[in-house]
Amino acid sequence: MINLDDLADFVLVAAHGGFANASRASARPKATLSRKVMELEASLGVRLFERGPRSVRLTEEGELLYARTAGLLTDLNESADIVRDVSAHPRGRLKVSVPTLFGHMLMGRLAAQFTAAYPDVQLTVTSEDRAVDLVREGYDAIIRVNPKPDSDLVGRCFVRDQLLIVAAPTFPAPSPTDGATDETPVPVVVRNATKPVATWQIAGASPHDFRTRTVLELPTFTMIRDAVLTGIGAAKLPRLLVADDLAAGRLVSWGLSSDRTSELWVLHASTRYASARVKVFTQFLVAAFPGEWL
Repeated sequence: MINLDDLADFVLVAAHGGFANASRASARPKATLSRKVMELEASLGVRLFERGPRSVRLTEEGELLYARTAGLLTDLNESADIVRDVSAHPRGRLKVSVPTLFGHMLMGRLAAQFTAAYPDVQLTVTSEDRAVDLVREGYDAIIRVNPKPDSDLVGRCFVRDQLLIVAAPTFPAPSPTDGATDETPVPVVVRNATKPVATWQIAGASPHDFRTRTVLELPTFTMIRDAVLTGIGAAKLPRLLVADDLAAGRLVSWGLSSDRTSELWVLHASTRYASARVKVFTQFLVAAFPGEWL
């Protein structure tokens, strides 16, 4: 197999009519160029230059090789320049899969902001909770909640979201002294798939428990939020989902739930170099959520 570095040096010498001129043009030692050409000649088993005391000239084999390869190397170098330019200025298609809740809550606004910042990137977003095959299904990146360790995927956490126990302002909150011995269970709204728990714990500086009574089961966090806004009961909801409601006073937080913190990760295939499109998308997501979310 031909060494492309040796071939490039051969083309350089042939284009400049000798080793001395090629050395001056490339600022590389004449001896290095001579050695590389000799290695190419040895690999091909033919002489490419006739070397005289003061000049060199291409042999017939050298002329043939130069005619067939000079243009190809120029095309390769131009292609490399184009790829570098694309890397410096992200463009092209970016296909991303996001969880349903994140997609419905935030992805429309984020996608519009990203497109405004990178107009040459064509962003396509799908919203689904199933485990997609990133490579087989042609995704460039995926966003997932609490992803399991996977040697085929790498990425970055851009949000750590906590579950808050929230209720309408008019709904009475249990006091720290009530504890788990309170004889009056608190009405709560839960997800269908949630395993029933008779006692909830409010974490923090003064953790305390309170008994619960499920009054309503709903399939999604957004439906649960809408139900809690009516004052029917309390619920555990992601901070991202209720941030606006808390700021507007439509809901109040009783404190952090003791449940596990949710991490949102943007992931791409570990077997590929991250494209410029994936890199800027990752950086955009990190910048979109301030330090309070990490």
